[in-house]
Order: sequence, then C-alpha cells, then structure tokens
Amino acid sequence: MAARYLFDPPRPRSKKAARTIKSLLVRCPSTSKLTDTGRTVEEKLWPAAKVERQKFTCAHCGKIHSWEKADVVLGRPTT
Repeated sequence: MAARYLFDPPRPRSKKAARTIKSLLVRCPSTSKLTDTGRTVEEKLWPAAKVERQKFTCAHCGKIHSWEKADVVLGRPTT
C-alpha cells in the first residue's frame, strides 16, 4: 500500500448510496410555522412507515398538538 502524505489530493468518495436521514416536521396550527417533532426517519423507509397519532409540545406556541403521518413534512435533520 502506498504511503499518503498531508499534501496528497483527497481520494474520491465511494459510490455507495448515502443514507438520507430526515426530520419529521409538523405545521403548528396556531402560528403556521413548521416545528420539529424530535423524530427522524430514513427517507426511503418513509413511504412504508406506519405512524400512529402522536403528541408533542410545540416550540412556537407552547401548546400540545397531535399529528399523524399525513401532517408530516420531511426536512433536513437538525444535527
């Protein structure tokens, strides 16, 4: 194996498909702003996912909202 030094150009990335993790966002009914539910899902698994009605405390208005799969918008993860 050849030695690599700090001044060598970077190696090309592998062609392996990267996992795309998405945040589950729900629109607040009071403010109409998207709010993170604190959950993530792999994008290719989302169409087959079964999600029951869930509740979360909204960061925008402070109220408790319930949501289901039809209410979700997939967004970039927060981390």
